[in-house]
Amino acid sequence: MLYPGVGGLLRITQQELGYLVGLSRQRVNQALNTLAEHGLIGIEYGGVRVRDLAALRAFSMR
Repeated sequence: MLYPGVGGLLRITQQELGYLVGLSRQRVNQALNTLAEHGLIGIEYGGVRVRDLAALRAFSMR
């Protein structure tokens, strides 16, 4: 659960996420795909579903 009442789905577009973090939509897409490949998130139309919050917090792309 990301925040009480929100659940595991973050309704945000890749473009909006890019604006928030200061990256292009393409770079956000690459990062999200990497996280999805590790089973940490699921990419859905209009949002991102967090599958393993603890592992996502601990994830590092070293």
